[in-house]
Amino acid sequence: DLLQIERFSCALTQAQAKLAAISRSMAMIEFDRDGIVLDANENFCKTMGYSAEEVRGKHHRIFCEESYYRSDAYAKLWRDLAQGEPISDTFMRLTKSGEEVWLEASYMPVFGPDDQVQSVIKVASDISERIHREHENQSLIDAIGRSMAVIEFTPQGQILNANQNFLKTVQYSLGEIVGQHHSMFCDRAEVESPTYKAFWASLNRGEFHSHRFERRNKYGQTLFLEASYNPIFDPNGRLYKVVKFASDITHQVTTLRTAADSAHATSVQNDACARKGSEVVQQ
Repeated sequence: DLLQIERFSCALTQAQAKLAAISRSMAMIEFDRDGIVLDANENFCKTMGYSAEEVRGKHHRIFCEESYYRSDAYAKLWRDLAQGEPISDTFMRLTKSGEEVWLEASYMPVFGPDDQVQSVIKVASDISERIHREHENQSLIDAIGRSMAVIEFTPQGQILNANQNFLKTVQYSLGEIVGQHHSMFCDRAEVESPTYKAFWASLNRGEFHSHRFERRNKYGQTLFLEASYNPIFDPNGRLYKVVKFASDITHQVTTLRTAADSAHATSVQNDACARKGSEVVQQ
């Protein structure tokens, strides 16, 4: 019996040491099965702007927007936890001052000797900075997408996705181009040239290209795009796709060419008149 007590005491000490290690690096808070705060560690209090005394005895809803804690989803959260189901996700919560904070968190039911949930421990990391940065980046991408034609390719040139501006420019539907190769927008002579192969080889080396490109729409009509092809890398530095941002400058190029042709024709005509006038003077 003494040996069993000693083993239990050792296991309890180890469990407490592990819990303390987690508490030193993570935000932790404990609730009863109904959502009343039992305790919170220093990291959690610091993240949310409360003291431990201010949150003990309060309901979890003090960290939530009213529209959320009055929703069916909120009731289901605590119903599932009370039934012993752990929940992990990204959650938006409110600090004491009402500021938004984003937590990557796990709610873990703790079972008593009768196999009933007696409390819920939440372990969380504050990822607000990352969420705000991702939101800002997405806002920039959305802004670009509203004004530019955007298309995505695999490193080999297969089409992954395209926005509505691009589809409108080339007059295809998304279903008609996804899975097809970039070459569908190019002249056959260009596709078969060494320059085209070198172009994709260059993108696969991580080099970006930005200049004017001549392309073809669904009906074989010529398009002129001012575009950039941008290699995109994953966190390990591996190229996983190429994104093209483009503006349709067909009208401008056509107008310039018409003006240039007109100027050339006028110049030729003036030159002919000048020569004829010179001959008259000579005579």
